[in-house]
Amino acid sequence: MTQMTGSLLLEFSDPAAVEASLTGGKGASLSRLTQGGFTVPPGIIVPASAYRIFLASVEGVEEELAALRPLDAAALHEQCAPIRARLVAHPLPPELEEALHGRLPALLGEGSVSVRSSATLEDLAGAAFAGQHDTYLNVAGVEEIIASVRRCWASLWEDRAVRYRYERGFGVAEAAMAVVVQRMVASEVAGVAFSMNPVSGDIGEVVVNSAFGLGETVVSGEGGIDQFIVSKESGEVLQRVIGTKTHALLSNPAGIERVELPGERRDAPSLSDDELARLAELALRVERFYAFPQDLEWALAGGELYLLQSRPVTEFPARWTRDESAERFPNPVTPLTWDFTTEGFHESLADSLAMLGYPPFNGRWFERLDGYVYGNQTAVQLFTAGLQVRFDSLDELAAKKDEWAERYRWVQELPVTWARDLDRYLLALGRFASVDLTALDDEALWRHLLAVDTLGREYFRPNIAISITQGVLHRTLFALVAQLVGREGAPVLYDSLTCFCDTKTNLVNADLYRLYLIARADPELQWLLTQVDRRDLWESGPLARFPTFGAAFRRFLENHGHREVDFDAYVPTWSGQPWTVLENLRLMLLQGEISDPAAREVELRGRQSQAERDYLSALPAELRNFGAELVRLTRAYTGLDDLEHYQTTRLSIPFRAALVEVGRRLVRRRVIVQPEDVFFLRKYTLTALMEGGDDPAAAEEARREKAAYDAARATTPPRVHGEEPAPAGDALRDGVGQRAERPDERHPPAHPRGQEQRDQAGHRGQPEHVREVQGHAASIRK
Repeated sequence: MTQMTGSLLLEFSDPAAVEASLTGGKGASLSRLTQGGFTVPPGIIVPASAYRIFLASVEGVEEELAALRPLDAAALHEQCAPIRARLVAHPLPPELEEALHGRLPALLGEGSVSVRSSATLEDLAGAAFAGQHDTYLNVAGVEEIIASVRRCWASLWEDRAVRYRYERGFGVAEAAMAVVVQRMVASEVAGVAFSMNPVSGDIGEVVVNSAFGLGETVVSGEGGIDQFIVSKESGEVLQRVIGTKTHALLSNPAGIERVELPGERRDAPSLSDDELARLAELALRVERFYAFPQDLEWALAGGELYLLQSRPVTEFPARWTRDESAERFPNPVTPLTWDFTTEGFHESLADSLAMLGYPPFNGRWFERLDGYVYGNQTAVQLFTAGLQVRFDSLDELAAKKDEWAERYRWVQELPVTWARDLDRYLLALGRFASVDLTALDDEALWRHLLAVDTLGREYFRPNIAISITQGVLHRTLFALVAQLVGREGAPVLYDSLTCFCDTKTNLVNADLYRLYLIARADPELQWLLTQVDRRDLWESGPLARFPTFGAAFRRFLENHGHREVDFDAYVPTWSGQPWTVLENLRLMLLQGEISDPAAREVELRGRQSQAERDYLSALPAELRNFGAELVRLTRAYTGLDDLEHYQTTRLSIPFRAALVEVGRRLVRRRVIVQPEDVFFLRKYTLTALMEGGDDPAAAEEARREKAAYDAARATTPPRVHGEEPAPAGDALRDGVGQRAERPDERHPPAHPRGQEQRDQAGHRGQPEHVREVQGHAASIRK
């Protein structure tokens, strides 16, 4: 038999107990809470390493587990039942049994314990294992506890648990189980609390469910309960719903007893206002501790409030709004662009949230609804609030800064690794650009398209982390500035510290300004650019009479022609419709004299330098290095966020080229009418056409989706999905006030983000997201 090594049992206070790979999700959470100073009933953990030793001692069982057939329900049932029976009957390793006999009597005292499964796969990859494995309450004897430990281990091989793990991509060998043995609290009142409203998604509310006796009445839903909703900000009780509570579950030496409640208690509130306030405060403390909204189990006994368990809130309603998406996606998006994009986006989101230390998110961040992209505002608020680095005083920041520096070391490293990997991405794009698509057969063309998509996904994988981190850095810097100069004075100093950042947008602006100077110096050229239709001007050839401008314009397109006119690959980039750049120039020329952005840059750098001196001199000595690095990283990530977007748009050219070539072939097959109609197919339909032959429904799908796209273009989408859309006529305005047009229409708009033109019109030459943060300074102060 394999010998036991390492700790046979772990106390909640043991530093190693916070490792979920050793103690499972439940055990790690209870240990973290105990070590964080919360009032948690004492307990011990039988670690997952003990389970593995135990399993290895059961002859032949590992071979039986490897032979499980998760997709065959009947066969799986026949296989799992005898495995569980063998595990329940098999003795524990002698050393472990001896350790339990030595520790359990003191833990039991005169009471009882709960014995709970704590799987090591809990909270991984979006898996939610609640209810999959066994829990035993009010266990009173040492031998009964040992038997319950074996039953918990055996529950790892319940049919539904095996199938559940398989469906989420976990292999048989990955499954392991720790077991938590915790002293029971003989509670007078117990229940659950959520530090956000899980029904409405309101993050400003605490929701409490309670009942007399043990919390199982609330958790199981087998009885009436009380519900309270409390405002986080004011502590006001916003709602009280007092249920009729016919009975209570009480713990006594004989077990759990169901006790009928007398009439006067059935409709009485189970919590006083003071107890409710204590619970709301506990929920906020735990949320602050984990830096994410929590679902708590709690109990009140003898005037003491106990925290029994806490887990992140992973299920909450989506509130679809245009608040997060209108700037990025002002126009409708074709279904094929969205199908390709959303898969890669949500892959990146999962990786990025894990990097940021957030729990898995099983929902959608963006969704295409009625043709337009909407953002899940609940998720946006939860995952971008920066709760992980919140502080309320300089002393608190000083106490936390070293821990944060270690935990978020990757924030300093990511710009370097991203820049390293950028070269591989750009070289691959160069190889794709050299491919003659017309020479490829259909199979090779499809492989080429999928290779472009794969490259984009790999490149984009860390980019959401960059974007979220950039926002958190700005919020953290603002919070620190507010601590130094007060919330009234903070916007001015913060704005000065961040008023200039080196970005690709600045470079594009400078190059566009040079074109403007050339055009303004030549009256004839200026007249043509302001008075003649820009597309006609480009296609009819009079610009050839201006070689200096022509050479500079070609170089501009060589450098920046991949810039998007629209997020949607259906719409060509600048290089595909150069007249959109001419439109930007027209608007600049109509403004008359525009100041040189280089001169403005000198002014801003001077202002920024003075602000930084003032800021650093105001910082306490122990925070000066931290404060300097925070400013550096805030500016670095502002530039990096802009740069990653600039480089992301390079993918549009080979991606669109491959899809249009696919479209030409589908035109020949009479599936669609014109090549660009390929964008109105769904990805699964296109896959079937390219891999499996004909799809009779494809032609109708393209017609239907194109008609829906055109209908969407005729409306302004409501800010909140489900509200009435605005009437036609106000629809589809881009960043400089022009209506966005389809590729087959005459005059596509200037850049929909409006970055270049708006910057030349007098902004500071920063990317929009910096101005957004600054523009929101007033709301940050609240």
